[in-house]
Amino acid sequence: MDEPTKSKKPLVIGIILLLVFAVAYAFVLFTFKSEGENRAAGLAPNEKIGEDRIDTYARIVTADPVKGDISVRLTFTPHGSLLSADGVTLSRDLVLDVSSATGKHAYEFKKGKRMDPAEVIVEIYEGEPMEYPFDHHEAQLSFYFEPAGGGADADKGIPVAVQLYGSVSGLKIEAEYAKEHTDDHVVVDLSVSRAPTAIFFSVFIMVAMWSLTLGVIFLVFRVLAGHRKIEISMFSFLGALLFAFPALRNSQPGTPPIGTLSDFLAFFWAEVLIALSLLAVVLTWLIRGPGGDNQK
Repeated sequence: MDEPTKSKKPLVIGIILLLVFAVAYAFVLFTFKSEGENRAAGLAPNEKIGEDRIDTYARIVTADPVKGDISVRLTFTPHGSLLSADGVTLSRDLVLDVSSATGKHAYEFKKGKRMDPAEVIVEIYEGEPMEYPFDHHEAQLSFYFEPAGGGADADKGIPVAVQLYGSVSGLKIEAEYAKEHTDDHVVVDLSVSRAPTAIFFSVFIMVAMWSLTLGVIFLVFRVLAGHRKIEISMFSFLGALLFAFPALRNSQPGTPPIGTLSDFLAFFWAEVLIALSLLAVVLTWLIRGPGGDNQK
């Protein structure tokens, strides 16, 4: 008697699932690499500026929409007549005037000395962080050089070639020259929003909260309708969800304190509905008893 042949269907399904997982895994890695480039701010210098200039490399170190500031580190390299014969130090005294939200606004650079880097705080003047994760913010970096001590060249601007780069985890930063920008007065508009992965993860957390909450509501409805008896494990499950949701909410990348748009969309509703569901189960248990039947 011939032995029955085993079905190859489970093997085929397993191979298909493995291939799907491999493709998804590769897609996630590709997304990570491409997003690192797309969410970084980049600004190339103007190559048409003459030789007598100061090359400035601006790097965005941190950006905090909640505090409302962006930290930018400026590094300077003089060229042409601004550079001494030694090829390192300045040939004249200069003053850097920068629009900084806190700290110094003017930096002095002495003749015969190196130009030390300057770290400035740029104020975010537009945007509401409580609209997380769909918040959008605007800031502006503005600075210029002028000769120190006045004199005949006091009104003569010093050309500046700017190269800017910035990448902050969880944020997408864009930079472009403002309309007010000139060769001797740098004005750069900065735009800050949440990175696509941060938005995706925040939306995923909100969907997860609503999914679990709706599942709990259906469970409690069956209990109240008498289709399911009350089990002690229900109290532990609902209590755990009640205290787990705040931790889940705070796991969102870069989330501000309580009161964001995401809280009104999901977290507040989930906490209230879970608490009411737990209360309903407790009252039902007290009225009907552990067995779930009405007490006579």
